[in-house]
Amino acid sequence: MINLLYVDDEPDLLDLGKLFLERDGEFSVSTAASADLALSMLASAPVDAVISDYQMPGMDGLAFLKQVRELHNDLPFILFTGKGREEVVIEAINNGADFYIQKGGEPRAQFTELIHKIRQAVRRKNAEDDLRRAYEKNKGLMDHANDAIFIADIGTGMLIDANRKALELVGKELAEIRTMRQDDLHPASAAGGEAGTMGNHARDRKGIWEELVIDGSGRPVPVMVSATSIDVGGRRCLMSIYHDISEIKKTQDALQLANRKLNLLAEVTRHDIRNKLTVLGGYIELFREHPPEPQHSMYLAKVRDTVATIGSTIEFTRLYQNLGVTSPDWQDVDSVFVRACTMADVKKVRLYSEVEGISIFADPLLEKVFYNLVENAITHGERIREIRMTAREEPDELVIRFEDDGIGIPDHDKERIFTRGFGKNTGLGLFLAREILSTTGITIRETGVYQEGARFEIHVPKGAYHRVHHGLSKAVRRAARLRAEN
Repeated sequence: MINLLYVDDEPDLLDLGKLFLERDGEFSVSTAASADLALSMLASAPVDAVISDYQMPGMDGLAFLKQVRELHNDLPFILFTGKGREEVVIEAINNGADFYIQKGGEPRAQFTELIHKIRQAVRRKNAEDDLRRAYEKNKGLMDHANDAIFIADIGTGMLIDANRKALELVGKELAEIRTMRQDDLHPASAAGGEAGTMGNHARDRKGIWEELVIDGSGRPVPVMVSATSIDVGGRRCLMSIYHDISEIKKTQDALQLANRKLNLLAEVTRHDIRNKLTVLGGYIELFREHPPEPQHSMYLAKVRDTVATIGSTIEFTRLYQNLGVTSPDWQDVDSVFVRACTMADVKKVRLYSEVEGISIFADPLLEKVFYNLVENAITHGERIREIRMTAREEPDELVIRFEDDGIGIPDHDKERIFTRGFGKNTGLGLFLAREILSTTGITIRETGVYQEGARFEIHVPKGAYHRVHHGLSKAVRRAARLRAEN
C-alpha cells in the first residue's frame, strides 16, 4: 500500500480527496490542514508521496515544497491547486516538484489524473531507490577490486565514478575525479586518440587495449584497459578496468635487452675462442719440431695460459647465460649486499650498510654485482679497512653508493674498468656487473678520488625502486658486521 500525505487548508477538499484516493485500497491517506502540521507529521512518520495545495495561510505550497526538499530530497511531491499562473508552475518544477495538477473540472477525471501522477512519481522513486541500492552494492564490489575502475559518461566523456584502486593510481580524490574527462587521465601524446577509442569501444559495448595513465606523481604508467558500456541511472556510460602492467613491461624490456646481449656475447665469445684456438694450434705445431730450452718451456707456458683463458671465457659464458633467463624481481638491497659479503673474505674488513628498507627491481644476478664489488675492493684496494653502502633519493632516481677506503682508481681507468678484458685477472667482473644492472635500466659508474678510496654509484631510475618497512634487515646487517669483526 502507498502511504500519502494530503495537505490543504480546505477540510472538505481533504475529505473528498481521501475518499477518492482510498476507495480502491491502493492508497492510505493522512491529511493535514497546514504546511506546519504536515512537516510535524513527516518528522514522525514517513510517507511515500506528498500532495499539497498552493495557496494556504502561513506557509504556502512552494515554501512547503522547499522545506520538504531540504529534509527529504527525493520524496515525490505533487502540487495540486487551483492557482494556475505560469510562474507558479515554473517555480514549483525548479524547486523539485514532480508534477503540477490544476484543480477544477469533473472530480472523477481530476482524481484519476492525480492517481496516475502519484503512481508515476512513486514508481520512479522506487526505481531510483532500487538503482541506488544496486549501485551501492556494485560500488562496494568495485572498491574491493584489485584493478582500477573508472566510469565515464559516453556522451560527455566526463568521469562520474572511480573505485578506491583508481583513486590510488592517479593520486586524486573522488570529487576531483568528477571534474575530469577520461582523456585527462592520459598523457597529452596519447589523449588525442583516446576519445575516438572510447567512442568506438562504447559502440561495440566492449574492447581491450593498451594505454598510458598519469599517476599521482605525474609518471606515465602502462595499463591494459578492458572496457564495456553500461547503464547508470539512465545514462549510457563506459566502465573501464585499468590493469597495471608496469611489472610486465619491465620484465619484457629486460628480457629483450638480455636476449640482445646474449646474442652479442655468443658472437664475441666465438670470435675470442676461435682466436685462442688458433694460437693454441700454432704452439702445438711448434712443439712438433721438438724445440730446445728455453723455447720448450716458453711454448708450454703459452699453451697453459691460452687454455686457462679459454676456460675463463667458458666460465664467464656460464654466468652470463643466466642473465635475463629468470625474470627480474624486487630485491631487498640490504639483504642482497649481506649475502654477497658472506661469500667473500671479509674477516679483516668492517662492513656498514645504510640501505635498510630499500628494494630495487633488478635481475636475480644482483647478488653477483655486489659480490664483484666487494671482491674487487678486497683484491685491489691494497690498504682497505672498511666498505660502506649508502643510498640517497634524488628527484628522478635513487643513487646507491658502494665505497671503500682503499687506494682507489686512477681517473684514466674509471671507465675502462667496465670494459671486457680489463685488469690483471679475467677482466670480466665489472663488465658483467654493468650488464646485469642494465637489464632493468640501472647504471653504474666510478666516482671516487684516487688514493682516497673507490666509490661506485649505482643509479636506479624512478619506478624501479621503492621503500619497504621491516625489521629483518637490521638483524641481518648486525650478523654480517659480527662476522666481519671476528
